[in-house]
Amino acid sequence: MRKKIPITYTKERVVLSDVLPYETPVTFSNRYFYKYLLKSLKSESNQKYKGKHNKAQSEIESILFGVKNKTKPFHFNITYKQNDFRELSIIHTVSQRKMVAFYEKYKNLIIYYSSLSPFSIRKPSKVANFTFYNDILHKRNEDKDLQHSQIEQDDNEYENLKSFFTYRKYSNIHKFYESYQFHRSEKKYNKLLKIDVTKCFDSIYTHTLPWALLNKNIVKTNINSLESTFGGEFDILMQDLNANETNGIIIGPEFSRIFAELILQQIDIDIFEKLKENDIDGKKLIHKVDYEIFRYVDDFFIFYNKDSDIERIKETFKLSLKAYKMYLNDKKSILYYKPIITEISIAKQKINDLFNNHLILKEKDNIIESEVAEPILYFSSNNVITRFKSIIKESEIEYIDVMNYTLAVLDNKIEGLIKKYKKFDNETSIKIQKEFEKGFLEILDVTFFLYSVSPKVNSTIKVCLIIDKITSFLKKNKTNKYTEPFTANNKHNILKKISDEINLILHKNKSKKETQIETLYLLIALSQLGREYRLNIKVLCSYFNITLEKNSTIQFNSELNYFSITVLLFYIKNKKIYQPILVELKNIILEKFKNGKINGWKDDTELVLLFFDILSCPYLEIKLDRIEKNELTANIKEVYEKLITRAFNLDDYLNSLKKSIDKFADYKPLKKIDKNLYHSLLKNFRKYSEELTKDEKSNTSIYQCEENLVTSILNFKTGFEKKVDKNAYKIKLLKELDIKGNKKILIEQEKFWFTKWTDFDFGLELQAKRSQEVY
Repeated sequence: MRKKIPITYTKERVVLSDVLPYETPVTFSNRYFYKYLLKSLKSESNQKYKGKHNKAQSEIESILFGVKNKTKPFHFNITYKQNDFRELSIIHTVSQRKMVAFYEKYKNLIIYYSSLSPFSIRKPSKVANFTFYNDILHKRNEDKDLQHSQIEQDDNEYENLKSFFTYRKYSNIHKFYESYQFHRSEKKYNKLLKIDVTKCFDSIYTHTLPWALLNKNIVKTNINSLESTFGGEFDILMQDLNANETNGIIIGPEFSRIFAELILQQIDIDIFEKLKENDIDGKKLIHKVDYEIFRYVDDFFIFYNKDSDIERIKETFKLSLKAYKMYLNDKKSILYYKPIITEISIAKQKINDLFNNHLILKEKDNIIESEVAEPILYFSSNNVITRFKSIIKESEIEYIDVMNYTLAVLDNKIEGLIKKYKKFDNETSIKIQKEFEKGFLEILDVTFFLYSVSPKVNSTIKVCLIIDKITSFLKKNKTNKYTEPFTANNKHNILKKISDEINLILHKNKSKKETQIETLYLLIALSQLGREYRLNIKVLCSYFNITLEKNSTIQFNSELNYFSITVLLFYIKNKKIYQPILVELKNIILEKFKNGKINGWKDDTELVLLFFDILSCPYLEIKLDRIEKNELTANIKEVYEKLITRAFNLDDYLNSLKKSIDKFADYKPLKKIDKNLYHSLLKNFRKYSEELTKDEKSNTSIYQCEENLVTSILNFKTGFEKKVDKNAYKIKLLKELDIKGNKKILIEQEKFWFTKWTDFDFGLELQAKRSQEVY
């Protein structure tokens, strides 16, 4: 059951849905940036609230929104095709706020100009008033013992917002293939030509939007007076957020698809009108009579009957696109004849048949134990994989074309297997557990084989959902009456399978120049399995292209971007086994800001995002672990005992005391503590030592020095844990960036900014991510 929930309108919700690419790590979101925007608004009208909740507002907003000049987006790559990448971008926070204001000002015009095309099948139709929730998912939140109960309840109405606008008619291109419109057109026409625009977003010239909405000649002669128009403002905004670039637009966020849609709408109209005109033979082509065109973003589907008609249509396309500096991608044109069915649709049907026949829950031939009343999963992963490869070959498609569909089917199979196991009301035997364990292992085998061929972000999310579904089932929770369904050994076999498969993929996709977003998801998934499945430091170093020296020092051989740094921090936390990585990572972060500071870092989106996440990262806070506390306690106890030991020889006494003091002073974790606390102790020791070695001794002075030393020893012993300078590293960063004011308040004001460091619920974060999928 899905529940329809009204959205309380706030213009700031644009940052939750329309300004970020879908393909970002699952630890990253704008959820807490959105919260800050609301907090900032409230602070402007309520000084009491500001004084309590937003004390560092001026310092924060000088960084988030203080840039007046052009800003530099944060660019990162995702896998697009085999050995090919697509560059996506996150825009600066100041640009995000500008986009909020732009949507608020022009939302009605966006809807109007998106409604003009006779061809478009994915276009904003109205401002979204509702979002949908999976009731089952929210019931899981009520179980306080579940791992799925950690997400903040006050975010519920915004958690799964997909877009600021609702879209007509299809949110996913594959829905069009299976639609009534597609089948109706097939009845009416004999042929289908599928074409698209060559590198549409890369080739868009931002000034073409005013051309499209107005008139090209008018725009060119009145360029300055048009800056305040809807088209002019959108043009300028798209340049501002992309370092003043006019050639090509940011790829990834929804606002870029809207920008492209407004231009393509006018191209659609231009084609529609030109085809209605008589050609040299006096013939006109009428839409929905002689031909029918559907456009999904930059993909065009042209249904027609006569070859002479399609030649005219293609020529009209080329001329209309050229006027806006765009071109058809002839290499990707595909022609289908009746019966019109794509290779992908054929492959999907074959895959569906394969899984229905060979990936099924059926009874084995020889069930020995009589208590087995229900059928058990039985199939061979090798057999399924071989047949799947045959389907790909016969259909002449690539794995990537059917990956999401296949993983969705496998996800359903996992769900079916779990439901079947739960039908056993009584305690299951070892044999039954073993059969179900085999079922999980076989499905995982198929899943990872298929995924490893062509990993992409959206398919990675689906693999992670399968992993989460299995690991959630294996843990104690309300759904299994707080008992682990499998024995420790059977559970380990499944989790080890997941761990081994992820390790293989990480090894295959070692970081060279840039860590892949896809594998960062799997690293996060691995962190959810438990400490016994952690990567050893050598393997982790290998994945991130880090050299681990024999003396445990490390060297990063590739530059880490914002996502690599934050996910690596999320994974290693402050675990002792990863300390060498954490030490060097701190140096790399400081160096990154030092280099950024040379040209001014506040206009650099990557550094702004990293800066705020570093402020909130708990793993960069300095703490004493149990061993360090015990060692310091033992060291100071030794100093005290040496001090009060009866002395028969002054030189021996002082040498013994000095040796214990030196041992205390040389202990590295001492540097984590406020230096005033132990400097006082060392100073009192020197004075005491000097008094004892004077030629003319004064008992009064010696006793006073001894008393001061004892006092400082006791002060250290009882107070050193409270004097740990936990924000020392973060304050060092603030000083490096010449940020003054109350540093502690700036550091501690917000628990999270863009990365969810703690209270992280992998399953719900994946669900929220999946709800935003737009492809």
